[in-house]
Amino acid sequence: MKIAVLLKSKPYTDEAARALQTVSDLLSSGHDVTLYLLQEAVRFCQPRVGSPDSPQLQTLIAKGLKVYALDNDTKLRGIDMASIDQNIMEGSYNSLVELMESCDRVVGIL
Repeated sequence: MKIAVLLKSKPYTDEAARALQTVSDLLSSGHDVTLYLLQEAVRFCQPRVGSPDSPQLQTLIAKGLKVYALDNDTKLRGIDMASIDQNIMEGSYNSLVELMESCDRVVGIL
């Protein structure tokens, strides 16, 4: 099953931890999962030393998780995606809509 998980909460929150755990469970069950970072969640693009969320996100990416960050939200927060050395892709509102249309399920952890 193809599943999109939308996250708007910043790292270090209960919502972010819940989203990462949900994504991990879905991947373990063999689903094709995409995590789309919106609003404050785009701060995952700049992992801080010691952040409990960032290493877990990188582990999930290594297991096949696809991650997108909304370009408008990264620009509003001064995040330059070109300088980020991660496997997080930049996405637009159009790509978000296309993803939602192509998925069997969309989960919002907002």
